[in-house]
Amino acid sequence: MHTHILQDVPSNPDPSQHYLFYLHGLIVEVAGIRPKSEEHGYYEYQLILEALAKEGFTVISEARKEGTEIKPYAEKIVAQIKTLLANKVAPGNITVVGASKGGVISAYVSNILRGKEVNFVILAGLFEKLLTDENLKVCGNILSIHDRSDKQSMTPEVYFQRSAGLGKFKAIVLALDIGHGLIYRPYRDWIEPLLAWVKSK
Repeated sequence: MHTHILQDVPSNPDPSQHYLFYLHGLIVEVAGIRPKSEEHGYYEYQLILEALAKEGFTVISEARKEGTEIKPYAEKIVAQIKTLLANKVAPGNITVVGASKGGVISAYVSNILRGKEVNFVILAGLFEKLLTDENLKVCGNILSIHDRSDKQSMTPEVYFQRSAGLGKFKAIVLALDIGHGLIYRPYRDWIEPLLAWVKSK
């Protein structure tokens, strides 16, 4: 399988490909593409992209600049998705994977796009603290994955309850006891459910 990792959507997208947007966590904005956390070790951004590309996805990802604003960046991703849709890529062949701050951006992408058939996998990103934005309702096929020992409160069910535009939706709570470190490496514990989610129509 030929693997692809791109920074932007191709000018002539191949409708037979499955496109995956990967939106990384905040630490990459702050400390570069292989940052190290005292608690969780290295954030293996490149290894995550390679692991996803090995599964046959055309992966679209870029290291965001420090201080990236969530909503404008979400608008940028929506525009990229609309480019794919305009080039006859089926919405079911588009997946947005967001980790932590990237998961927050993904939630806003789903809210702006309102595409019920686009797939979203949010890794430790549906934070309780964001529920204060009453307009933040999710849309599409939403899979939430977080570790039970994450120190930040994750409340995917509350998002699901208040969102009318959902396709299928599911929350998985892993028992790895690595907390927010879940997003730091391409653990099969989140990649396998991601693959199952994308393939189940």
